[in-house]
Amino acid sequence: MITVITPTTGKQSLFLSIESLKRQNTNRKINHIVIWDNKREGEFLFPTKDMETSDPFSIECNTDNYSCQCIVLKGNYVLGNAKGSALRAIGLMAANTDWVTFMDDDVMWDKDHLESIMNAVKDTEWGFSKRKIWTPEGEGFRCIGIDEFESVGEEAKTDYKMVDNNSMVFKAKYGYSAACMYRNTTQYNDDRLMYKFLMEYGGTPAKSEKATVNQICPKKLIKFFEDNCTKE
Repeated sequence: MITVITPTTGKQSLFLSIESLKRQNTNRKINHIVIWDNKREGEFLFPTKDMETSDPFSIECNTDNYSCQCIVLKGNYVLGNAKGSALRAIGLMAANTDWVTFMDDDVMWDKDHLESIMNAVKDTEWGFSKRKIWTPEGEGFRCIGIDEFESVGEEAKTDYKMVDNNSMVFKAKYGYSAACMYRNTTQYNDDRLMYKFLMEYGGTPAKSEKATVNQICPKKLIKFFEDNCTKE
């Protein structure tokens, strides 16, 4: 089994994320923890007619390989600019499987993502896959390209090293230890902190060379990724 942690403010793209989990070509069981921020706001990628956020509990549905539970927060858990970090911390402490990963509410997996990444990490403590970056365009999406410059660990072409939260998978024991770090950070840097933590305590990561994570980038980062991503 694997736990997938999703912090959300109720973006409609959340339902696309869930569908991508249900479509995985795997017999592995997925325990999906969806943590709803008390602030129901944000950029709705697929707005409903009246722009109302969907009922959190309407997504609690189970299949043979997929189970979902919702945690709805009533207080303010956000510190500084780290809008999703505190929610990730709660999810890490609630995980009850050997392996953990993150899926933000604007991320979808290719059908072979879970099997691909889990096969890669079978003899290690953690690992990561590559990601494809997308941007909304018209009534759909346009693929900007594959991130082979930033979220690739030591091979990064940036002046910092990191792996995006959504691309990494790790043993739950590291999540329990790192939850405090996620909870206390006030900057938009939890992926860099977690990468450093896992490199120090988890050892050399396994790598899936496939780009099987699909991430929708914010408007402010479109040019950043267009300038640096590798075209498919």
